[in-house]
Amino acid sequence: AGTRFSAGYAPLMAGVHMSAFPYAYRYGWDEATAVEFALKELDYLLKTRTAPNDTAAFLIEPALGDGGYLPAPPAFMEGLRERANLHDNKLIFDEVQAGVGRTGRFWGHQHSAASPDILITAKGIASGFPISAIAASTETMSRAWPGSQGGTYGGNAVAAAAGVATLGVIEEEGLVENARIRGEQLQAGLKEIQARFPVIGDVRGIGLMQGIEFTAPGAPPDAATAAAVQQAPTAQGLLTPTCGPDGNVARLIPALVVTENEIAAGLERFEAAVAAIVGAVPARTGV
Repeated sequence: AGTRFSAGYAPLMAGVHMSAFPYAYRYGWDEATAVEFALKELDYLLKTRTAPNDTAAFLIEPALGDGGYLPAPPAFMEGLRERANLHDNKLIFDEVQAGVGRTGRFWGHQHSAASPDILITAKGIASGFPISAIAASTETMSRAWPGSQGGTYGGNAVAAAAGVATLGVIEEEGLVENARIRGEQLQAGLKEIQARFPVIGDVRGIGLMQGIEFTAPGAPPDAATAAAVQQAPTAQGLLTPTCGPDGNVARLIPALVVTENEIAAGLERFEAAVAAIVGAVPARTGV
């Protein structure tokens, strides 16, 4: 997600190693090539930095949040599962941002065939109330000593009630399916905008978790335009926070209850913001 989350906090916990993510757009590759590269880099890491039998687990977001709104390709998720099985490591999915309907499936990892050994979630599970959850098999959870796990956000009566109510609304109102349908509408609209503005290098996402990457001519990251576009529609009620290591990815994350008309209105405001910053441009040829 960038050094802004770690700078000034050193030393951080030892024994944690980062491996490459299949960020196809950044590398200029197709998805299959990026996945093959990232899995090879993980295999190399296990040979050079952390031996498999010294490695507790692989931890990944099914769709990177602050890392740039990058959906993890199903083949990559499945490759992680294969390696976790091979080396007897745990596979942990961080579903804090991608879970609870956000991606058009209840859990973000359900876009692949991979299943986790441990799942962690929070945020959307209780509509913003402070509660989080860890799910794992009884065998895994029983390894912890009684009373060894706890914390401020482990739950309280009010937050638990909010969680029950939230899950009830998601089920009763079909909000997971709504996220899928409205997400398709949102991405289609964003790709139409991309075709008219070359400063938008990539549009990506799943469900109501869409990222718009701004790149200058020649494709270097364009954080200045992303920041300007973020500010422009605020007065019209459209919030577009930025993310990614370079801060050049705008993200659109409507509420799960968003309607067709609201998506259409949001797209109009977003396009107007882009046009106001970079000026109207002709559509790309061949798009």
